[in-house]
Amino acid sequence: MQGKFITLEGIEGSGKSTNLKVVKTIFDQNKIDYVITREPGGGPLGPHLRKLLLDKDQSISPSVEMLLMMADRKDHVDNLIKPNLDKGIWVISDRYLDSTIAYQGGGRQLDINLITSLSAALKLPSPDFTLLFDLPVDVALQRAEERSELDRFEREPKDFHSRIRDSYLELASNNHRIRTVDSSKDIESVSMQVEKYLTDFLNA
Repeated sequence: MQGKFITLEGIEGSGKSTNLKVVKTIFDQNKIDYVITREPGGGPLGPHLRKLLLDKDQSISPSVEMLLMMADRKDHVDNLIKPNLDKGIWVISDRYLDSTIAYQGGGRQLDINLITSLSAALKLPSPDFTLLFDLPVDVALQRAEERSELDRFEREPKDFHSRIRDSYLELASNNHRIRTVDSSKDIESVSMQVEKYLTDFLNA
């Protein structure tokens, strides 16, 4: 049996990493075999590309940035995501294609049709289910600042992050696989939302 592909998405500081623990607990309780990965950086070439893409001192054009993200994703799919799915192991990824649509399409204002066409040409699999962690940009950026030193994306101006959020919300409104979690609430409330959405998906 083919494994299922789950993705976590959201703007910087939205709580994806924190709530990954909730997702893991639910999977463990349901005795599901799974692997956890992330983008950029999930494949063999990933750590090198991740370092390059997040380096605050690095200057990269929007088009090159998008192509590097897609190269990282193809490497990730071929070497980790697809082999595990084919073995019946579920894959949970912190970011995937929706991030490129939101960040490079929305944030950098590149042609979204170009991104989706390239994804199709590379035969990248679509997720079965996505949790989108959403909250106001001001709150998200404040959380990111408190968390650690800001990377290249986190240092972008507020309007960049606002475009990303808008792009994510548009994706969610047009796609039934995406469930939007209000991550502006307290940790317990957010965890309850994650548990409900994921349990509903597992029982569908």
